[in-house]
Amino acid sequence: MSERNTGRAPAGRHGPPRRTGSRGSRPPQRRREPLRDNYYYEEPPRSRGGRAAPQSFEDISSYSSPGRRRADQLAARRPRRKPGGGKRAFKTVLLLFALLVLAGGLYVFGYMLSGLTMTSLTKDKDALGIAPGTFTDSSIKNIALFGLDAREDENVGRSDALMVLSVDSKHHKLKLTSILRDSQVYIDGYGYDKITHAYAYGGPELAVRTLNQNYHLDIENYVTVNFVEMAKIVDAFGGVRLTVSEAERVEINNNLYYLSVESADADIQNSDYLNETGELLLNGKQAVSYARIRHLEGGDDMRAGRQQIVLQALIQQLKGKSKLAYPALVHNVVPMCETSLGYLDMMGLAPFLLTDFTMETLTVPGQEENAYGDFNENGAWVYLYDIEAAAAHISRFIYE
Repeated sequence: MSERNTGRAPAGRHGPPRRTGSRGSRPPQRRREPLRDNYYYEEPPRSRGGRAAPQSFEDISSYSSPGRRRADQLAARRPRRKPGGGKRAFKTVLLLFALLVLAGGLYVFGYMLSGLTMTSLTKDKDALGIAPGTFTDSSIKNIALFGLDAREDENVGRSDALMVLSVDSKHHKLKLTSILRDSQVYIDGYGYDKITHAYAYGGPELAVRTLNQNYHLDIENYVTVNFVEMAKIVDAFGGVRLTVSEAERVEINNNLYYLSVESADADIQNSDYLNETGELLLNGKQAVSYARIRHLEGGDDMRAGRQQIVLQALIQQLKGKSKLAYPALVHNVVPMCETSLGYLDMMGLAPFLLTDFTMETLTVPGQEENAYGDFNENGAWVYLYDIEAAAAHISRFIYE
């Protein structure tokens, strides 16, 4: 039987199918794909199964020049650049830069804190008097501030000034709560006594526990400074601007005189005594004498208020300084302080000082606590008031 013309290649014959056409038509041409350098590739023949041959294209042309051929051969041998290499190099440079910045920051931080007396408190919340269920806020850190008055032997170790500094990152505020030193509270192991005695009985740990137990706080760290050292701190800030009345001027001069008698290290000069009133730039000795005034109207209440005024004036001095002056300032101040704050704690608080924060103050007891003065069983004059009401007042102030 003769083979029928179907328009397809006979079985077993390789190559593309032939087209039937009219007489005199041109034979079908092989499809070629134009590429650079005027050479072409031919589509490979198909196998019986319809799959392409192992080689996808066959070079059937000649190079325009031997030089072009050698260039292509060299290019084929040259290792190709892996994708993403540029990104990896950039990340490496960025990492090295970050490490350099971190190393520089640690060096500056180490310089700032050199000379600081660092202690430690127990991490046991129960030992610190933090009761289960005590309200806390991760954006607010409470730190106890103790100002020691070591002018006389009987005053050594007593916290003449006692405050709670709250760093509120949520509302960009520093909150200063003063607890009057003659407040009668319960001191673990010693019964009811003046809160100022807690530091003398058991150091900063007992003083922190007393604050937490009585006022339901979550304090885990403290900072202590002696009033004699406080004068050096004020001088390191360049003094403080305060408004001084005539009555306060007289008391400042009296305190300067007593300080010169009690401590030769005070080095009181005639130029330290004030001869004028109004808004004045006070040096460290004058500012500390101002904070110690307690024989005017208001007594210990106003004394705590003056201590707050001095700290607020220091904050204003800090805000008026260039950020570049901070390292040297801190370096000069920290040798006069003792703290349980660790390096990571202080590094975490440092950025707050670069923000535009405000400062608020509270003194306890105030009018809300209905405090009154009386003598306790030891014959000491104390402030008596509702401690639970005071705790609620402090909580509202700190946590808003």
